[in-house]
Order: sequence, then structure tokens, then C-alpha cells
Amino acid sequence: MIIPDTFLTVREELLLFFGAVLLGCGMELLFDIFRAVRLIIPHKAAAAAIEDIVFIVLWAGCIICFTTAFAKGDFRVFYIAGSILGFVLWRLLLGNPFVRLLSRILSAVLCFLKWIISPISKPCMRMYEKCTRKFVKNAKIQKKSKNIWSALLIAPQKMLYNIFNKEGERGRKKRGTEKKDK
Repeated sequence: MIIPDTFLTVREELLLFFGAVLLGCGMELLFDIFRAVRLIIPHKAAAAAIEDIVFIVLWAGCIICFTTAFAKGDFRVFYIAGSILGFVLWRLLLGNPFVRLLSRILSAVLCFLKWIISPISKPCMRMYEKCTRKFVKNAKIQKKSKNIWSALLIAPQKMLYNIFNKEGERGRKKRGTEKKDK
């Protein structure tokens, strides 16, 4: 009897399941890095949604690579189940303490980078503030001058000439009723 190449024994399936659990643990580790960055750097909802989409795409890519590399390209549902189980196990056992530790480390690195960059950034910020103050001041002056010039212009409703026609009647001449001068 010839056994096809795609046939997996129970031992191989169990090893693949545990490999998928380890993959899920690794993916939770990557997600913890995303969480720590979110704690340190404030994000808007759209940026967090984009990060989540990127994470899901990475997870799908890792599942495909896992299937290709270890399971002879044969996809099984228990790979996803194992990776979700590994994700949840890491999250429950080590996730929160790891995120706290990682956020402390990343905030220390960020403070160090701010300290290094501050001699360069402070003069740039002063120049930026001066430019914005000058811009705002010029914009206010321009708005005032526009208002002054528009007030000086005579509104069409207040013009006194061309209100009366030649006969002394108010309004325009009607067509066909003009007297022809000879």
C-alpha cells in the first residue's frame, strides 16, 4: 500500500499543532510590541485601526509561511486554532507584565532620544513659533485691511446716480416705449 505524501501521522499533526501554538505566542509577542508603542505614543483611532490591519495581515502571512515550510503546503484549520490558543495563552500568562516592562524600556529610550535631540529641536521650535506668530499677525492685518477697503467701497444699493431715467421715472426704461428723437 502506497501512502500519499500529503498524509500526516497523528504525531506529525500534534507537532504541527504545538508549532502553531508557538507561532501564536510569537504573534502575541509582536502584538505586545504594538501595544507598548500605543501606550507610549498617543494614537488616534484611525492609526490604531491601521496597525491592527497590518497585524492581521502579518498573522495571515505567518500562517501561510508556517503551512508552506512545515506542513508541506497542506493547510489545516487546527493551525489557526493552535495559533489562537498560543496567542491567548501568552496574553493570559505573560502578556501584561511584558507590556509593562516593554513600555518602561521604550519610554526610557524615548526620553534618551529626546535628550539627545533637544539641542537641535529647541532652536527649531523657537524659529517655528516666531514664524507662526508673524504669519498670524500678518493674516490679521490683511483681514483688517480687507474689511477697511470693503467698507470704503460704495454698495450698489446706496448709489444715487442712474436711479431715475430721462423722464424722471424710477427704474429702467421699458423696451419699445422709447421715444425716437429726430
